[in-house]
Amino acid sequence: MLWEAMIGYHRTLKRVLEESLGRPDFHEKSCPLDLKGKPRPNKFAVAKVVRQQAPKDWILAPLRDYLIGDATAMLMSHLSKEFKAKNQSNPPTVSKLEGLSEEEYQQAYSEFADTIEFPLKPQHEEKIEKARELGEVNVAARLAKIYENWAASRAAGEILRRVEGATPRPIEFTHAEFGRGCLLARRGNDYYALIRLFSPKYRHWKQNVLLADFYDWRTREPIGGKKYPGVILPLELGREHHEQEFLEYGKPQSAKLVAKLKEDGTREFYVHVAFEFNPTPLEVKTFLGIDRGAAKLGSATLIDMEGHALQRGIDLEGSAFSAEMARIRSRVAKIQKRGIQHSRVFRLRGKKADALIGEYANKIVATAAENQSQIVIEKIKGVTMGRFLTQSQFTKLQSALTYKAERMGLPAPVEVPAAYTSQTCARCGHKAPENRPKKDASGKSVQDVFLCVVCGYAANADNNAGEIIALRGLHQVQSGGKFMKFEVFQLWLKDLVGLEAGRATSATGG
Repeated sequence: MLWEAMIGYHRTLKRVLEESLGRPDFHEKSCPLDLKGKPRPNKFAVAKVVRQQAPKDWILAPLRDYLIGDATAMLMSHLSKEFKAKNQSNPPTVSKLEGLSEEEYQQAYSEFADTIEFPLKPQHEEKIEKARELGEVNVAARLAKIYENWAASRAAGEILRRVEGATPRPIEFTHAEFGRGCLLARRGNDYYALIRLFSPKYRHWKQNVLLADFYDWRTREPIGGKKYPGVILPLELGREHHEQEFLEYGKPQSAKLVAKLKEDGTREFYVHVAFEFNPTPLEVKTFLGIDRGAAKLGSATLIDMEGHALQRGIDLEGSAFSAEMARIRSRVAKIQKRGIQHSRVFRLRGKKADALIGEYANKIVATAAENQSQIVIEKIKGVTMGRFLTQSQFTKLQSALTYKAERMGLPAPVEVPAAYTSQTCARCGHKAPENRPKKDASGKSVQDVFLCVVCGYAANADNNAGEIIALRGLHQVQSGGKFMKFEVFQLWLKDLVGLEAGRATSATGG
């Protein structure tokens, strides 16, 4: 039943797109003249064109508005690219559901085998040409080889995807209401998806009466005893913590029905639900600074509103992960020597890093929520940590901290400049490279020692850096939230340290 509905939606969407684009007056209707007399893509105009092509007497009548929204978004994206004229835009469509016939496959394979040079993407050609203009001949040759292999792999993958045929396009429900869309419901300890798919004229349409203990989990209102003209699907939750965190504290906003084909030919169906969180905002009482590095993936220090350190060493050890990443890098290098650009090992490396990022983000946010903290992170380029985490993975850490913090009622993390955080003393404010000795008294190499050459303060280097980052966050927030030059921050810190020293002397003298 679900498969039939998704197939019908997919094929109808494909037909509506083709018929809309095939109209002789499509551009004229979709791009009315703006105030300057120039044609400009207009969402309402595009939707009107699509609505005229969408079937009215459709067996999937409850999905008509969603289909119109889906097609409109695809056409608007295409028209916007054409309007900006920065990149060539192919007309939107959806894949054929039927796989290639034997004859079609042999033809596609022959064309692939006879192709000497596969076309590169424009942005790849630009990078190669830029390297040549800079005189970096070897770099240009290496990039050309990488992108040529990528283009060939992409072409081969496209053939394989066409052999099996496409899975139906997901159906996105932008409403979570009893009358339409995909409703998340609860009965006892079990959850259900209530979805309206078919019109009353179709054989799968059925009028159900919900049992007395059903609840609309968006509004928490009882819906037992009501008639529901849709399908009721029991759900198996993906992760245990989602039941506690998302389902208990979030409000379902939209959902997406997705079908997947397993290797044994069976089908699995998923409902991806988007939740909205509206927690009570917490008053910030502390600052939590996070130093991101290699010896430790993260080292956080907690300070109060006066700049006093309350807790140090909220760490996530990085040595074990570094060793695992080194082992995977070695495997990746061997695979790349064989000219293979896509492999399970590449995905494994990313998954391990992502799992670690999520683990540390959870730890940080839990500590921040407990202490009502403003999280502070460095504005840092991930490429500087390329051997450890990629730039995209550093971005994921920031994104994870942002949405997890906001879900707990905390403000989004504050970014501060990364300059000199590892060289500045949190006790006197002195900045010098010599504060990070490379060797100890016995001549042994060290990387985790901080020893101020002015005041003699000794600490773990990551803990000191985390404290400086927290202090920079405190100073920046007190200064209106703008990035502050290091010299301005340093004067503020020295004044803060001097004030504390004066208070201590006064207290002793008294």
